[in-house]
Amino acid sequence: MEELFQEVLTHFSPILKHKHFEKGRLLHKANEVSIELFLVRSGVLRSFYYVDGKDVTAHFALDHGVVGAADSIIRRKRSRYNIEALEDSEVFLLNYDELEAFLDKKPKLERLARRFTQLIYIDLVERIEGMTFLSAKERYDHLIDRYPDITQRVSLGHIASYLGITQETLSRVRAKH
Repeated sequence: MEELFQEVLTHFSPILKHKHFEKGRLLHKANEVSIELFLVRSGVLRSFYYVDGKDVTAHFALDHGVVGAADSIIRRKRSRYNIEALEDSEVFLLNYDELEAFLDKKPKLERLARRFTQLIYIDLVERIEGMTFLSAKERYDHLIDRYPDITQRVSLGHIASYLGITQETLSRVRAKH
């Protein structure tokens, strides 16, 4: 993913906006329309939503990851998601409308954009399949395989929420790991 991420930064640099976000900053708030993707050069972002007042983590984007409020970007409606910096983060913002116009002018980059989108799609499919078919331990193992240092960078509460388990279950799973 890192190599493809760097390739995207190189070719799409004319339309990327470089930003630094401090830990705790909300980059996008629920109930607002978003048209930006966040490409994380370094740091950690997470998307989350609320169910019955409870914070539920939907996605993590660590170094060379991507996150956005896709429900809003594609449908142009208010999003249910918040996007938060969990660490001080270096991020590139990609405006979806600018991306579409840029690709109209440079159709040869469509393939690169498609490859990048496919990786994001595969990540989503793996998450859905994991929640559907894997045990809590298998979901945790997959997360650690993908992000070996995540437990040093993200709170265990956010990890438990992401995995769809309680913190107590996460503690038992980690003890067996």
